Amino acid sequence: MQRLQTNVTQTAAVVPCKTGGQRQIAFCVGGTNFDLFSDGDVEMALDPGLLDFAVKPGSTGVKIQVDWTEDLEMPKRVPVFHSGGLWSIFEESLGYRFYFLAPHLGSAPYKAAWFNPEFSCGHLVLFRPYFDASRPIYPLEYPLDELLMIHRLACGEGVEVHAVGIVDEARRGHLFLGHSGAGKSTTARLWQSRANAQILSDDRIILRARDGRIWMHGTPWHGDAGIASPESAPLARVYLLEHGSKSELFPLSRGRAAAELFARSFVPHHSQKGVQFTLRFLDRVAQEIPCFVFRFVPDQTAVEAICRAEI
Repeated sequence: MQRLQTNVTQTAAVVPCKTGGQRQIAFCVGGTNFDLFSDGDVEMALDPGLLDFAVKPGSTGVKIQVDWTEDLEMPKRVPVFHSGGLWSIFEESLGYRFYFLAPHLGSAPYKAAWFNPEFSCGHLVLFRPYFDASRPIYPLEYPLDELLMIHRLACGEGVEVHAVGIVDEARRGHLFLGHSGAGKSTTARLWQSRANAQILSDDRIILRARDGRIWMHGTPWHGDAGIASPESAPLARVYLLEHGSKSELFPLSRGRAAAELFARSFVPHHSQKGVQFTLRFLDRVAQEIPCFVFRFVPDQTAVEAICRAEI
């Protein structure tokens, strides 16, 4: 039988700590802490890409218990959403349950995770025959960590968007929206040579409201440029990336800005409440933050056009 190979290595991972017989690891993304613990013998470690996001276990946030199981099967009923490949989600009376399949391993799911309706606590089980128990495991291995983040945000906390987040020398946040191929990684690389500028992510940014303002947060789920940061900054402007013959800005109406933001957001579409909250939140972003179409050429004129624009 084949075993699942995770991205965790003993040399690169955080050493699990023991507290009261539990093994715990924790990380923080977008202002939300995720605390994983095991009462059994599941030895855990963070994925290397999360090391910059590591925090002390035991803090307030999403609590997830992790255990082994020797018996795991897919439900016979229809899921509320099926990804078409790796994962499915089922609605239950007390919450939601994810199942993850890898056909090369076998017909049984390799893990399942239950969460309450608020996605504030959960229980994750790993199908023991598929794993090498002698190595530390990151139980929320992608895509579960990002799925959990997206569902948690949709409970009234914020939105994850497909975008580059850049903080300029004056600590102003610039959000560059784009689908794959729009130029997000190119934009990130252009800003890397800018002194005192900081890139929060070249692919995924979390937007949240805090202290009466919209803030953007870096995430570990980076794109081709491989840039990820746990830092955050107040959002000053939003740009819809488009390729052009020269670098120039065009204002976006509030309605179109909200629609373009939604089209590039990660939303649990099976959740009516989640979709409604996301629409309201992005309408607020479009109302409070100046939004533009940014047609650009992939050279330093693109950076200069942003720096010249008045905020």
